Amino acid sequence: MAHNTLMLVAQLSGFRILVLANRLGCNTDLARSVHDTLAAKLAKMIDAQRNILAANWARVAARGTEDEEDAFYDLHHYQTAYYETWLVEPIALLDEYLVDDLTNEYFDFHTGRWHHRDGEVPIAVPVPADKLCGLAAIIAEIEDISGARFSVDNVYYSEAEAEAAWWESTGANPDEVFRLPETSGS
Repeated sequence: MAHNTLMLVAQLSGFRILVLANRLGCNTDLARSVHDTLAAKLAKMIDAQRNILAANWARVAARGTEDEEDAFYDLHHYQTAYYETWLVEPIALLDEYLVDDLTNEYFDFHTGRWHHRDGEVPIAVPVPADKLCGLAAIIAEIEDISGARFSVDNVYYSEAEAEAAWWESTGANPDEVFRLPETSGS
């Protein structure tokens, strides 16, 4: 267990350095922001793995003493916290959203309130890999090594917001696209 944890700490540390180095080549605020967020998340994952490693060492040191059971529970606590924090749900690197399918509600992180879900709102639109300045390949490697999943989505809380963002991303003007041809004559 400790060997796998120690290896994961080393691998995550290497990925964090790679993410920070890759950030230097970014040419957009969006890509730099996602790089910064991923680097911060990796730092937290490394800290969590170090807690597991320290708890494992404490458990080994407590073997055969009256503190052995407490050390076992501490290790279990850190392992469970890591699992629940990093391995259950995808980790949002851009916009976060939460949908409760049981109650048919969603949580709007902009307003901090729950809303009844009418239709398909919120709408999560993945950011294309080419807009991340090479980060998509690094994220895929991190997911393979760590088991964590990451999402890089723009989240829109109304169909109007999503449509406006789509028009902006295409660079087209809806007034020009839908303009009726002028007819000559009377």
